[in-house]
Amino acid sequence: MRLDLHLHTTCSDGLLGPEALVAAAAAAGLNVIAVTDHDTTAGVGPARRAAQPGPLRVISGIELSCTDRGTDFHMLGYGVDHAHDSLTRVTARLATLRRERVADIVGRLAGLGVAITPDDVAPPPGNVAVGRPHIAVALVRLGKVATVQEAFARWLRDGGPAHVPHRGPTPEEGIGAIHLAGGLAVWAHPAPDDAARFGALRGLGLDGVEALRPPLAPALSLAIEQAARAAGLLISGGSDWHGAARPALGTWFVTERHIPRLVERLGIATS
Repeated sequence: MRLDLHLHTTCSDGLLGPEALVAAAAAAGLNVIAVTDHDTTAGVGPARRAAQPGPLRVISGIELSCTDRGTDFHMLGYGVDHAHDSLTRVTARLATLRRERVADIVGRLAGLGVAITPDDVAPPPGNVAVGRPHIAVALVRLGKVATVQEAFARWLRDGGPAHVPHRGPTPEEGIGAIHLAGGLAVWAHPAPDDAARFGALRGLGLDGVEALRPPLAPALSLAIEQAARAAGLLISGGSDWHGAARPALGTWFVTERHIPRLVERLGIATS
């Protein structure tokens, strides 16, 4: 069984719509995917409908933009009731905060002599989670940079001249919202140094960590995985794919042998 439990659609900052993502995942030989858009579950329903009837299973998910000690902290939710009040309240709050953040970043860019307005930042139709990638696209369109990567390198990267931190919920609030929606809370792409915090976050209700992901070196993945297991946490794996041609969708995946406890908790049949 091939699983990729961290994928994005055009409902946040992915390049494929939910239906197109399902078709691409099936064509790529994946058996289970999780739709985990930033701060919205809008893509879950369309993806699940597009997968029926068929062998591909779509896990209802989300990636909440939390803030911890002044830094970004992304929390994956798996198996959530995507229409639950606990999530809709948090995502409505995050939508407001995202618009405010875009305005703040645009203001910082203006202060740096980069002519851009909030009206220039236009996410694709159906997108409900505007953010830095859309600012980067606008900068390319306006001729301020040649590529999205250049926009991040010059201004938008974490700690960059125009960077504005998220002002989202705390990790504890994110965990609580995911649990109320019946889901499992998993720390998205933690760094190896973050392993020192696994025990404390387990005490706050964290269920697991995304230890397996590209392009993390196998030795670092193993170190994160061992620390997570020692803290009693589940192991997850996902590509965090947004639509780039390389690596292509389906070329990176995990199997039930890599994440057996999570597969069991999500009720994914393995036979």
